[in-house]
Amino acid sequence: MGDWAKRLAAKPLPALRDTHARLSRLVGREDTTNWQIEDILRRDPALALAVLGESNRQARRFRREDVTTFDSAIGLLGRERLKQIVRGLPELCTSLLDPLPKAGYLAVLARTLEAAQQAEDWALARREPVAEQHFHAALLAGAPELALWLEAPELAAQAYLLSQSDGLLIDQALSRVLDEDWPSVCARLVEPWGLPAWLTEVWSPAESVSAQAHGIRLARALAERIAHGWHTKASQALRPAIADHLALDEAVAWTRCQRTAVHGATGLLAAGMRPSAHTLAAADDSPWPFDAPLAPQAPARPSPLDALREPLSGLSGSNAILQQLLKHLRAELGLQRLVLLMLDASHAQLEARFAVGLPAQDPLRGLSVPLSSGDLFSALLNKHQPLWLHAANRAAFLPRLPAEARGPLAQADTFISPLRMDGKPVGLLLAQRPLDAPALTAEDFRLFNAMLAMAHETLDPRR
Repeated sequence: MGDWAKRLAAKPLPALRDTHARLSRLVGREDTTNWQIEDILRRDPALALAVLGESNRQARRFRREDVTTFDSAIGLLGRERLKQIVRGLPELCTSLLDPLPKAGYLAVLARTLEAAQQAEDWALARREPVAEQHFHAALLAGAPELALWLEAPELAAQAYLLSQSDGLLIDQALSRVLDEDWPSVCARLVEPWGLPAWLTEVWSPAESVSAQAHGIRLARALAERIAHGWHTKASQALRPAIADHLALDEAVAWTRCQRTAVHGATGLLAAGMRPSAHTLAAADDSPWPFDAPLAPQAPARPSPLDALREPLSGLSGSNAILQQLLKHLRAELGLQRLVLLMLDASHAQLEARFAVGLPAQDPLRGLSVPLSSGDLFSALLNKHQPLWLHAANRAAFLPRLPAEARGPLAQADTFISPLRMDGKPVGLLLAQRPLDAPALTAEDFRLFNAMLAMAHETLDPRR
Protein backbone atom coordinates (compact mmCIF):
# COMPACT_ATOMS: atom_id res chain seq x y z
CA MET A 1 0.00 0.00 0.00
CA GLY A 2 1.09 3.56 -0.65
CA ASP A 3 1.39 6.07 2.17
CA TRP A 4 -2.10 7.54 1.77
CA ALA A 5 -3.81 4.17 1.57
CA LYS A 6 -2.03 3.14 4.78
CA ARG A 7 -3.04 6.34 6.56
CA LEU A 8 -6.68 6.05 5.58
CA ALA A 9 -6.87 2.35 6.39
CA ALA A 10 -5.32 2.84 9.83
CA LYS A 11 -8.43 4.45 11.35
CA PRO A 12 -12.06 3.35 11.20
CA LEU A 13 -14.37 5.81 9.47
CA PRO A 14 -16.62 7.26 12.21
CA ALA A 15 -20.38 6.97 11.80
CA LEU A 16 -22.70 9.95 11.85
CA ARG A 17 -24.02 10.61 15.33
CA ASP A 18 -27.74 10.32 14.51
CA THR A 19 -27.54 7.19 12.37
CA HIS A 20 -25.13 5.52 14.83
CA ALA A 21 -27.42 6.18 17.80
CA ARG A 22 -30.45 4.93 15.90
CA LEU A 23 -28.78 1.74 14.67
CA SER A 24 -27.20 1.02 18.07
CA ARG A 25 -30.69 1.03 19.55
CA LEU A 26 -32.20 -1.09 16.77
CA VAL A 27 -29.59 -3.89 16.92
CA GLY A 28 -30.26 -4.27 20.64
CA ARG A 29 -33.90 -5.26 20.10
CA GLU A 30 -35.02 -8.78 19.28
CA ASP A 31 -37.90 -7.67 17.09
CA THR A 32 -35.85 -5.49 14.74
CA THR A 33 -36.23 -6.53 11.11
CA ASN A 34 -33.44 -6.65 8.54
CA TRP A 35 -35.26 -3.97 6.57
CA GLN A 36 -35.06 -1.53 9.50
CA ILE A 37 -31.32 -2.14 9.78
CA GLU A 38 -30.76 -1.77 6.03
CA ASP A 39 -32.70 1.49 5.99
CA ILE A 40 -30.19 3.02 8.44
CA LEU A 41 -27.14 1.50 6.73
CA ARG A 42 -28.17 3.14 3.45
CA ARG A 43 -27.86 6.59 5.04
CA ASP A 44 -24.29 6.35 6.31
CA PRO A 45 -21.23 5.15 4.32
CA ALA A 46 -19.30 4.56 7.56
CA LEU A 47 -21.87 2.11 8.88
CA ALA A 48 -22.12 0.46 5.46
CA LEU A 49 -18.33 0.12 5.33
CA ALA A 50 -18.14 -1.41 8.81
CA VAL A 51 -20.84 -4.01 8.15
CA LEU A 52 -19.98 -4.98 4.57
CA GLY A 53 -16.26 -4.78 5.29
CA GLU A 54 -16.40 -7.22 8.20
CA SER A 55 -18.69 -9.59 6.32
CA ASN A 56 -16.30 -9.64 3.34
CA ARG A 57 -13.25 -10.23 5.52
CA GLN A 58 -15.11 -13.15 7.08
CA ALA A 59 -16.27 -14.48 3.69
CA ARG A 60 -12.75 -14.30 2.28
CA ARG A 61 -11.35 -16.30 5.19
CA PHE A 62 -13.60 -19.15 4.06
CA ARG A 63 -12.99 -18.41 0.36
CA ARG A 64 -16.57 -17.43 -0.29
CA GLU A 65 -17.84 -14.93 -2.82
CA ASP A 66 -17.85 -11.27 -1.86
CA VAL A 67 -20.86 -9.95 0.02
CA THR A 68 -22.41 -7.02 -1.85
CA THR A 69 -25.79 -6.48 -0.14
CA PHE A 70 -26.73 -5.58 3.42
CA ASP A 71 -29.23 -8.43 3.71
CA SER A 72 -26.51 -10.98 2.89
CA ALA A 73 -24.08 -9.28 5.28
CA ILE A 74 -26.56 -9.36 8.17
CA GLY A 75 -27.26 -13.04 7.50
CA LEU A 76 -23.56 -13.91 7.39
CA LEU A 77 -22.57 -11.97 10.51
CA GLY A 78 -25.56 -12.74 12.71
CA ARG A 79 -27.24 -10.25 15.01
CA GLU A 80 -24.81 -10.58 17.93
CA ARG A 81 -21.73 -9.87 15.80
CA LEU A 82 -23.59 -7.05 14.05
CA LYS A 83 -24.34 -5.48 17.42
CA GLN A 84 -20.64 -5.65 18.38
CA ILE A 85 -19.57 -4.02 15.11
CA VAL A 86 -22.08 -1.17 15.30
CA ARG A 87 -21.53 -0.37 18.96
CA GLY A 88 -17.76 -0.58 18.59
CA LEU A 89 -17.66 2.01 15.79
CA PRO A 90 -16.55 5.56 16.70
CA GLU A 91 -19.10 8.32 16.37
CA LEU A 92 -18.80 11.58 14.43
CA CYS A 93 -20.72 14.62 15.59
CA THR A 94 -20.51 17.05 12.66
CA SER A 95 -21.50 20.00 14.88
CA LEU A 96 -18.19 19.60 16.73
CA LEU A 97 -16.08 19.68 13.57
CA ASP A 98 -14.26 22.80 12.48
CA PRO A 99 -16.10 24.64 9.67
CA LEU A 100 -13.68 23.46 6.96
CA PRO A 101 -13.90 19.66 7.45
CA LYS A 102 -17.59 19.90 8.31
CA ALA A 103 -18.51 21.67 5.06
CA GLY A 104 -16.31 19.38 2.99
CA TYR A 105 -17.50 16.20 4.69
CA LEU A 106 -21.19 17.06 4.25
CA ALA A 107 -20.66 18.06 0.60
CA VAL A 108 -18.95 14.74 -0.18
CA LEU A 109 -21.59 12.83 1.79
CA ALA A 110 -24.41 14.50 -0.18
CA ARG A 111 -22.62 13.77 -3.46
CA THR A 112 -22.06 10.13 -2.43
CA LEU A 113 -25.69 9.58 -1.48
CA GLU A 114 -26.88 11.16 -4.74
CA ALA A 115 -24.54 8.93 -6.76
CA ALA A 116 -25.88 5.89 -4.92
CA GLN A 117 -29.48 6.89 -5.65
CA GLN A 118 -28.74 7.34 -9.34
CA ALA A 119 -26.79 4.08 -9.56
CA GLU A 120 -29.63 2.08 -8.02
CA ASP A 121 -32.26 3.73 -10.23
CA TRP A 122 -30.19 3.03 -13.32
CA ALA A 123 -29.81 -0.61 -12.28
CA LEU A 124 -33.59 -0.82 -12.00
CA ALA A 125 -33.98 0.76 -15.43
CA ARG A 126 -31.54 -1.78 -16.87
CA ARG A 127 -33.34 -4.61 -15.02
CA GLU A 128 -30.19 -5.66 -13.20
CA PRO A 129 -30.89 -8.70 -10.98
CA VAL A 130 -29.70 -7.10 -7.70
CA ALA A 131 -30.22 -3.35 -8.01
CA GLU A 132 -29.39 -2.58 -4.37
CA GLN A 133 -25.80 -3.75 -4.77
CA HIS A 134 -25.25 -0.81 -7.13
CA PHE A 135 -26.46 1.55 -4.39
CA HIS A 136 -24.12 -0.09 -1.88
CA ALA A 137 -21.15 0.03 -4.25
CA ALA A 138 -21.61 3.73 -5.02
CA LEU A 139 -22.04 4.41 -1.30
CA LEU A 140 -18.77 2.65 -0.48
CA ALA A 141 -16.98 4.34 -3.37
CA GLY A 142 -17.33 7.67 -1.54
CA ALA A 143 -15.78 6.38 1.70
CA PRO A 144 -12.11 7.13 0.84
CA GLU A 145 -12.81 10.81 0.15
CA LEU A 146 -14.83 11.09 3.37
CA ALA A 147 -11.92 9.57 5.27
CA LEU A 148 -9.52 12.08 3.67
CA TRP A 149 -11.65 15.04 4.83
CA LEU A 150 -11.22 13.80 8.39
CA GLU A 151 -7.55 12.83 8.06
CA ALA A 152 -6.26 15.84 6.08
CA PRO A 153 -9.01 18.47 5.66
CA GLU A 154 -6.64 21.19 4.43
CA LEU A 155 -5.38 19.02 1.56
CA ALA A 156 -8.90 17.88 0.72
CA ALA A 157 -10.04 21.52 0.61
CA GLN A 158 -7.05 22.44 -1.55
CA ALA A 159 -8.02 19.71 -4.02
CA TYR A 160 -11.63 20.93 -4.07
CA LEU A 161 -10.54 24.52 -4.86
CA LEU A 162 -8.19 23.25 -7.56
CA SER A 163 -11.02 21.28 -9.17
CA GLN A 164 -13.08 24.48 -9.30
CA SER A 165 -10.35 26.76 -10.64
CA ASP A 166 -8.94 24.34 -13.24
CA GLY A 167 -12.17 22.52 -14.16
CA LEU A 168 -10.83 19.16 -12.97
CA LEU A 169 -12.74 16.20 -11.66
CA ILE A 170 -12.13 15.73 -7.95
CA ASP A 171 -10.14 12.51 -8.53
CA GLN A 172 -7.74 14.42 -10.79
CA ALA A 173 -7.40 17.28 -8.32
CA LEU A 174 -6.75 14.90 -5.41
CA SER A 175 -4.05 13.12 -7.42
CA ARG A 176 -2.24 16.43 -7.96
CA VAL A 177 -2.51 17.65 -4.39
CA LEU A 178 -1.57 14.34 -2.75
CA ASP A 179 1.13 13.60 -5.33
CA GLU A 180 -0.27 10.09 -5.66
CA ASP A 181 -2.82 8.66 -8.07
CA TRP A 182 -6.07 8.94 -6.11
CA PRO A 183 -7.99 6.10 -7.86
CA SER A 184 -5.02 3.83 -7.10
CA VAL A 185 -5.17 4.88 -3.45
CA CYS A 186 -8.85 3.93 -3.39
CA ALA A 187 -8.21 0.60 -5.12
CA ARG A 188 -5.58 -0.30 -2.52
CA LEU A 189 -8.20 0.14 0.21
CA VAL A 190 -10.31 -2.72 -1.18
CA GLU A 191 -8.43 -5.40 0.74
CA PRO A 192 -7.88 -3.76 4.17
CA TRP A 193 -11.37 -2.25 4.25
CA GLY A 194 -13.07 -5.42 2.97
CA LEU A 195 -14.71 -3.62 0.04
CA PRO A 196 -16.37 -5.69 -2.72
CA ALA A 197 -13.60 -6.64 -5.14
CA TRP A 198 -15.42 -5.28 -8.18
CA LEU A 199 -14.92 -1.75 -6.87
CA THR A 200 -11.31 -2.18 -8.00
CA GLU A 201 -12.69 -2.09 -11.54
CA VAL A 202 -14.49 1.21 -10.79
CA TRP A 203 -11.16 2.78 -9.82
CA SER A 204 -9.04 1.09 -12.49
CA PRO A 205 -7.46 3.22 -15.27
CA ALA A 206 -9.02 0.97 -17.93
CA GLU A 207 -11.55 2.68 -20.17
CA SER A 208 -13.42 -0.53 -21.01
CA VAL A 209 -15.01 -2.00 -17.87
CA SER A 210 -18.09 -4.03 -17.01
CA ALA A 211 -21.53 -2.42 -17.30
CA GLN A 212 -21.97 -2.28 -13.52
CA ALA A 213 -18.59 -0.60 -12.96
CA HIS A 214 -19.34 1.82 -15.81
CA GLY A 215 -22.66 2.68 -14.17
CA ILE A 216 -20.98 3.50 -10.84
CA ARG A 217 -18.41 5.67 -12.62
CA LEU A 218 -21.13 7.54 -14.48
CA ALA A 219 -23.27 8.02 -11.36
CA ARG A 220 -20.30 9.42 -9.42
CA ALA A 221 -19.37 11.76 -12.27
CA LEU A 222 -22.96 12.97 -12.57
CA ALA A 223 -23.31 13.60 -8.82
CA GLU A 224 -20.09 15.62 -8.82
CA ARG A 225 -21.07 17.80 -11.78
CA ILE A 226 -24.73 18.46 -10.96
CA ALA A 227 -23.69 19.81 -7.55
CA HIS A 228 -22.74 22.95 -9.53
CA GLY A 229 -25.82 22.91 -11.77
CA TRP A 230 -27.74 20.59 -14.05
CA HIS A 231 -27.52 23.17 -16.84
CA THR A 232 -23.71 23.48 -16.92
CA LYS A 233 -21.72 22.24 -19.90
CA ALA A 234 -19.94 19.66 -17.74
CA SER A 235 -23.25 18.17 -16.60
CA GLN A 236 -24.83 18.27 -20.05
CA ALA A 237 -21.80 16.50 -21.53
CA LEU A 238 -22.79 13.34 -19.64
CA ARG A 239 -26.22 13.09 -21.26
CA PRO A 240 -25.23 10.89 -24.25
CA ALA A 241 -23.25 8.43 -22.09
CA ILE A 242 -26.11 8.10 -19.58
CA ALA A 243 -28.68 7.61 -22.34
CA ASP A 244 -26.48 4.93 -23.92
CA HIS A 245 -26.01 3.19 -20.54
CA LEU A 246 -29.77 3.13 -19.93
CA ALA A 247 -30.66 2.36 -23.56
CA LEU A 248 -33.16 5.24 -23.45
CA ASP A 249 -33.81 8.36 -25.45
CA GLU A 250 -31.45 11.10 -24.26
CA ALA A 251 -34.19 13.45 -23.05
CA VAL A 252 -36.04 10.62 -21.29
CA ALA A 253 -32.86 9.42 -19.57
CA TRP A 254 -31.98 12.95 -18.41
CA THR A 255 -35.48 13.54 -17.05
CA ARG A 256 -35.25 10.26 -15.15
CA CYS A 257 -31.99 11.41 -13.54
CA GLN A 258 -33.59 14.71 -12.51
CA ARG A 259 -36.61 12.98 -11.03
CA THR A 260 -34.35 10.69 -9.00
CA ALA A 261 -32.50 13.73 -7.64
CA VAL A 262 -35.75 15.44 -6.63
CA HIS A 263 -37.17 12.33 -4.97
CA GLY A 264 -34.03 11.90 -2.88
CA ALA A 265 -33.74 15.58 -1.95
CA THR A 266 -35.96 15.50 1.14
CA GLY A 267 -33.70 13.12 3.03
CA LEU A 268 -30.60 15.15 2.21
CA LEU A 269 -32.25 18.37 3.34
CA ALA A 270 -33.32 16.77 6.61
CA ALA A 271 -29.71 15.76 7.28
CA GLY A 272 -28.44 19.29 6.66
CA MET A 273 -27.00 18.61 3.20
CA ARG A 274 -27.58 20.53 -0.02
CA PRO A 275 -29.12 18.36 -2.74
CA SER A 276 -28.44 18.99 -6.42
CA ALA A 277 -32.20 19.42 -6.94
CA HIS A 278 -31.75 23.01 -5.77
CA THR A 279 -29.93 23.75 -9.02
CA LEU A 280 -32.72 22.42 -11.26
CA ALA A 281 -34.63 25.72 -11.16
CA ALA A 282 -31.87 27.28 -13.24
CA ALA A 283 -32.11 24.68 -15.99
CA ASP A 284 -33.72 25.95 -19.16
CA ASP A 285 -34.72 22.51 -20.38
CA SER A 286 -36.56 21.28 -17.29
CA PRO A 287 -39.86 19.83 -18.57
CA TRP A 288 -41.60 20.29 -15.20
CA PRO A 289 -41.03 22.38 -12.01
CA PHE A 290 -38.41 20.15 -10.44
CA ASP A 291 -37.88 22.48 -7.50
CA ALA A 292 -41.52 22.27 -6.41
CA PRO A 293 -40.91 19.67 -3.66
CA LEU A 294 -38.24 21.94 -2.23
CA ALA A 295 -40.22 25.17 -2.33
CA PRO A 296 -41.48 26.15 1.15
CA GLN A 297 -44.54 27.94 -0.22
CA ALA A 298 -45.73 24.72 -1.90
CA PRO A 299 -44.65 21.82 0.33
CA ALA A 300 -44.83 18.33 -1.08
CA ARG A 301 -47.53 15.96 0.07
CA PRO A 302 -46.29 14.05 3.15
CA SER A 303 -44.90 10.60 2.46
CA PRO A 304 -46.95 7.64 3.74
CA LEU A 305 -44.56 7.34 6.68
CA ASP A 306 -44.79 11.02 7.57
CA ALA A 307 -48.57 10.87 7.25
CA LEU A 308 -48.68 8.09 9.85
CA ARG A 309 -45.97 9.43 12.14
CA GLU A 310 -47.88 12.54 13.26
CA PRO A 311 -51.14 10.86 14.38
CA LEU A 312 -49.16 8.13 16.19
CA SER A 313 -47.12 10.69 18.11
CA GLY A 314 -48.21 10.70 21.73
CA LEU A 315 -50.97 8.15 21.08
CA SER A 316 -51.60 5.42 23.66
CA GLY A 317 -53.85 2.38 23.76
CA SER A 318 -53.55 -0.54 21.36
CA ASN A 319 -56.99 -0.02 19.83
CA ALA A 320 -56.30 3.62 18.98
CA ILE A 321 -52.87 2.78 17.53
CA LEU A 322 -54.18 -0.07 15.40
CA GLN A 323 -57.05 2.11 14.22
CA GLN A 324 -54.61 4.74 12.94
CA LEU A 325 -52.44 2.08 11.31
CA LEU A 326 -55.34 0.50 9.44
CA LYS A 327 -56.69 3.90 8.42
CA HIS A 328 -53.36 4.91 6.87
CA LEU A 329 -52.74 1.53 5.22
CA ARG A 330 -56.02 2.04 3.40
CA ALA A 331 -55.48 5.71 2.55
CA GLU A 332 -51.77 5.64 1.65
CA LEU A 333 -51.25 2.19 0.12
CA GLY A 334 -54.76 1.36 -1.10
CA LEU A 335 -54.91 -1.75 1.12
CA GLN A 336 -58.68 -1.62 1.39
CA ARG A 337 -59.16 -5.24 2.52
CA LEU A 338 -57.80 -5.67 6.06
CA VAL A 339 -58.33 -8.48 8.55
CA LEU A 340 -56.98 -8.83 12.10
CA LEU A 341 -56.51 -12.48 13.10
CA MET A 342 -56.01 -12.56 16.87
CA LEU A 343 -54.83 -15.41 19.09
CA ASP A 344 -57.42 -16.91 21.40
CA ALA A 345 -56.83 -17.32 25.14
CA SER A 346 -55.17 -20.71 24.67
CA HIS A 347 -52.87 -19.42 21.89
CA ALA A 348 -53.90 -22.47 19.87
CA GLN A 349 -56.12 -20.72 17.34
CA LEU A 350 -56.33 -17.54 15.28
CA GLU A 351 -59.74 -15.93 14.86
CA ALA A 352 -60.86 -13.01 12.70
CA ARG A 353 -61.74 -10.31 15.25
CA PHE A 354 -61.89 -7.31 12.93
CA ALA A 355 -62.35 -6.91 9.18
CA VAL A 356 -62.79 -3.86 7.00
CA GLY A 357 -63.39 -3.53 3.25
CA LEU A 358 -64.75 -7.09 2.88
CA PRO A 359 -68.31 -8.00 1.86
CA ALA A 360 -70.40 -9.88 4.40
CA GLN A 361 -70.02 -13.22 2.59
CA ASP A 362 -66.23 -13.00 2.24
CA PRO A 363 -64.63 -16.12 3.83
CA LEU A 364 -61.88 -14.03 5.45
CA ARG A 365 -64.48 -12.38 7.70
CA GLY A 366 -65.23 -15.58 9.57
CA LEU A 367 -61.80 -17.16 9.30
CA SER A 368 -60.88 -19.36 12.26
CA VAL A 369 -57.55 -21.16 12.04
CA PRO A 370 -56.26 -23.85 14.44
CA LEU A 371 -52.48 -23.59 14.68
CA SER A 372 -49.93 -26.37 14.36
CA SER A 373 -46.17 -26.23 14.75
CA GLY A 374 -45.47 -26.75 11.06
CA ASP A 375 -47.77 -24.22 9.42
CA LEU A 376 -46.79 -20.86 8.01
CA PHE A 377 -49.03 -18.79 10.30
CA SER A 378 -47.34 -20.31 13.39
CA ALA A 379 -43.92 -19.53 11.92
CA LEU A 380 -44.88 -15.92 11.16
CA LEU A 381 -46.17 -15.39 14.71
CA ASN A 382 -42.69 -16.17 16.02
CA LYS A 383 -40.89 -13.96 13.52
CA HIS A 384 -40.71 -10.21 13.05
CA GLN A 385 -40.61 -10.14 9.25
CA PRO A 386 -43.83 -9.74 7.22
CA LEU A 387 -44.51 -11.95 4.21
CA TRP A 388 -45.66 -10.86 0.76
CA LEU A 389 -47.72 -13.67 -0.76
CA HIS A 390 -47.85 -13.15 -4.54
CA ALA A 391 -48.06 -15.03 -7.82
CA ALA A 392 -44.35 -15.89 -7.97
CA ASN A 393 -44.18 -17.53 -4.52
CA ARG A 394 -47.77 -18.63 -3.95
CA ALA A 395 -47.12 -22.20 -5.14
CA ALA A 396 -44.35 -22.57 -2.57
CA PHE A 397 -46.13 -20.95 0.38
CA LEU A 398 -49.77 -21.95 -0.14
CA PRO A 399 -49.29 -25.62 0.93
CA ARG A 400 -47.68 -24.38 4.17
CA LEU A 401 -50.72 -22.31 5.12
CA PRO A 402 -53.35 -23.78 7.44
CA ALA A 403 -55.94 -25.58 5.32
CA GLU A 404 -58.67 -23.11 6.33
CA ALA A 405 -56.69 -20.16 4.91
CA ARG A 406 -55.62 -21.62 1.57
CA GLY A 407 -58.87 -20.94 -0.28
CA PRO A 408 -59.30 -17.31 0.84
CA LEU A 409 -55.65 -16.51 0.02
CA ALA A 410 -55.33 -18.51 -3.21
CA GLN A 411 -56.01 -15.62 -5.60
CA ALA A 412 -55.22 -12.16 -4.26
CA ASP A 413 -51.74 -10.86 -3.43
CA THR A 414 -51.54 -10.47 0.35
CA PHE A 415 -49.25 -8.83 2.88
CA ILE A 416 -49.17 -10.89 6.11
CA SER A 417 -47.56 -9.34 9.16
CA PRO A 418 -47.22 -10.56 12.76
CA LEU A 419 -48.60 -8.22 15.42
CA ARG A 420 -46.80 -7.89 18.73
CA MET A 421 -47.56 -6.10 21.97
CA ASP A 422 -45.12 -5.87 24.87
CA GLY A 423 -42.76 -8.04 22.84
CA LYS A 424 -45.24 -10.94 22.54
CA PRO A 425 -47.18 -12.15 19.46
CA VAL A 426 -50.90 -11.41 19.59
CA GLY A 427 -52.02 -12.12 16.03
CA LEU A 428 -51.59 -11.51 12.30
CA LEU A 429 -52.64 -8.70 10.00
CA LEU A 430 -53.78 -9.66 6.48
CA ALA A 431 -53.79 -6.80 3.97
CA GLN A 432 -54.98 -6.89 0.34
CA ARG A 433 -56.02 -4.54 -2.41
CA PRO A 434 -59.31 -5.08 -4.26
CA LEU A 435 -58.91 -7.56 -7.12
CA ASP A 436 -59.49 -4.84 -9.72
CA ALA A 437 -56.86 -2.50 -8.20
CA PRO A 438 -53.23 -2.17 -9.38
CA ALA A 439 -51.00 -5.05 -8.30
CA LEU A 440 -48.89 -4.72 -5.17
CA THR A 441 -45.24 -3.78 -5.73
CA ALA A 442 -41.94 -4.09 -3.89
CA GLU A 443 -42.20 -0.40 -2.96
CA ASP A 444 -45.64 -1.05 -1.45
CA PHE A 445 -44.15 -3.89 0.61
CA ARG A 446 -41.28 -1.67 1.77
CA LEU A 447 -43.71 1.01 2.94
CA PHE A 448 -45.99 -1.60 4.52
CA ASN A 449 -43.02 -2.93 6.53
CA ALA A 450 -41.99 0.56 7.58
CA MET A 451 -45.51 1.55 8.66
CA LEU A 452 -45.88 -1.67 10.69
CA ALA A 453 -42.51 -1.04 12.34
CA MET A 454 -43.60 2.49 13.25
CA ALA A 455 -46.84 1.21 14.78
CA HIS A 456 -44.98 -1.50 16.72
CA GLU A 457 -42.67 1.10 18.21
CA THR A 458 -45.74 2.90 19.54
CA LEU A 459 -47.45 -0.30 20.69
CA ASP A 460 -44.45 -1.51 22.67
CA PRO A 461 -43.90 0.75 25.70
CA ARG A 462 -40.39 -0.64 26.23
CA ARG A 463 -39.03 1.04 23.10
